[in-house]
Amino acid sequence: MKSIKRYIQGLVLSLLLVMTMSCEDFAVGEKFLQKPPSSDVTIDTIFSTAEYARKVLWYSYSLMPYEFPTGYNFTSAMWYGILEGLTDLNNSYLTWDGVNMLYYNGAYNAGAEDKTASNGGTATKFRFTSRNSWKGIRHAWILIENIDRVPDMSAAEKNRLKAEAKIIVATQYAEMFRHYGALPIVDHAIDPEDAELPKRATLQETVDFMVRLLNEAKDCPDLPWAITEDESDNWSGRLTRAAAMGLKLRVLLFAASPLFNSDAPYYEGEASRKLMTWYGNYDEQRWKDAVKAGEEFMTAMQKEGFYDLVKTGEYRMAFRDGYYTRGTSESLISTRRHYRTNNLGALMQSARWGAWCATKEYFDMFPMADGSDFDWKNPEHLKNPFINRDPRLSETILMDGDKFGSGKADICKKKADDAKNYPQGKDWGKSGVLDATSLSTGLPTRKFLLDRQGEYKNRVIHWPYLRLAEVYLSYAEALNEANHGPNALAYEYVNKVRSRVGLGGLKEGLDQKQFREAVLRERACEFGYEEVRFFDLIRWKREADFTKHLHGINVYRHKTTGEYKFEFPQLKERAWQKAGEFSAKWYLSAFPPKEVNKGYGLIQNPGWE
Repeated sequence: MKSIKRYIQGLVLSLLLVMTMSCEDFAVGEKFLQKPPSSDVTIDTIFSTAEYARKVLWYSYSLMPYEFPTGYNFTSAMWYGILEGLTDLNNSYLTWDGVNMLYYNGAYNAGAEDKTASNGGTATKFRFTSRNSWKGIRHAWILIENIDRVPDMSAAEKNRLKAEAKIIVATQYAEMFRHYGALPIVDHAIDPEDAELPKRATLQETVDFMVRLLNEAKDCPDLPWAITEDESDNWSGRLTRAAAMGLKLRVLLFAASPLFNSDAPYYEGEASRKLMTWYGNYDEQRWKDAVKAGEEFMTAMQKEGFYDLVKTGEYRMAFRDGYYTRGTSESLISTRRHYRTNNLGALMQSARWGAWCATKEYFDMFPMADGSDFDWKNPEHLKNPFINRDPRLSETILMDGDKFGSGKADICKKKADDAKNYPQGKDWGKSGVLDATSLSTGLPTRKFLLDRQGEYKNRVIHWPYLRLAEVYLSYAEALNEANHGPNALAYEYVNKVRSRVGLGGLKEGLDQKQFREAVLRERACEFGYEEVRFFDLIRWKREADFTKHLHGINVYRHKTTGEYKFEFPQLKERAWQKAGEFSAKWYLSAFPPKEVNKGYGLIQNPGWE
């Protein structure tokens, strides 16, 4: 019990001293994240002035989920690895990341969650006790419980800060919910004198807790719908009513999905018997609840305005601004840090050393520019599969012949049996930019990395935790499931996302299953490397997508004619792709056994007991 208490309680003094060190450089477009007071302080001191009180919440903001690799340590998930590496979109060749050390080889077990950097552990995909989730929750509750005593702050601002704090708590819970299912409910700042920690709640109680916090936030009249233009210099990145309502839809969509909403648990065990990893039944109302959340968001947006998909400039740049640029009309929750591309070397190292290698399966998902399917059997497509495609493909995967730096990418592979006519491209294995390992699948990643040089330099990096495009596609998905097939409104919101990049609308007349597949594919194309695909696969229990064998693309180009030739080598087999080795227990992570064994009611997830 002492261990988890240490993570979720902490002394205010010590944490404020940490704040002083960690927030030093946060002033990159959001002045509200500037550093807190550095003197010795107490609760009474902090909440004696508005200036000091605000910084408690600013610190909670700084601990929001941020999924880029941030350093040569265990401060980021999977230690330079990325979650997409566990999906069909990407393969990691970074042999010492958590993806390879724990997951691809099947070594992951509950005991891995007990290990930390100090005792030889390799980072798992979440790390229940060593992330800053509980610290962020703790500070948010400290703010909620003490802000009313601040003498020099208006009642309106107090209400606004409390609403923001509730969204922060809900966001931390929503992130853990996707990894673990039901959680202990921490609904106040845990005091060192508290005798007991909360036991693990049921799934329903966990969902109700998140929804209650988000409803309370959205119903706060002093919480703005959006950060206005005149506020953006100081307040860009702060949470809003739109953020609360968009996150509510994400939570309810996940909760309504088959992982939890089913006639049978995904895996038998004590946690499933106690309704911590499923509801105990299937109920269509859960899909209807998600639809209602979507309707509420759309109604509010029509009334309040401001939010829209970024559509300025050419299609490709509009898409880039949607996921990359901070403070746009598309950004609902944007996690800020002090990082610019120049000082986030870990991100580039992760990519260059092979963690970011797209698969043929992902390449094939992107349609042609007119919205029709790409097909290797089509002679025109085969002639040059890199042109006339969905603009998101060019922004997600670096392809031969595409603009790169001041020229065009030349990343063809040398053909072993005819190197004279099919030589290696000049950009293949370019040290410090496209090291050979980053080309291991033949499809290096571009998204977030841009050209790795000029256009990449000195950019501010944020984590696009929730974008308007996701709200549109989640709403469409919920409509399809609740109505047993798509209606006109479901088509409308998918087509909004497609039209932003110039694609035609989805084929009419799709049935429920066909439309579901179309939406999941659309989400993969829109949100690659934004940690959406993994959670889509687990919430739909997509064993077939986890177990299928994946491929790369060897791209050869004739030095004289420019003619392309292709080979599709199978990528190294992952543990769960081997016959009979897949287990549904992988859908959720294990809690650290040391915490489970302390007996305060943290029941282990099924299959990891």
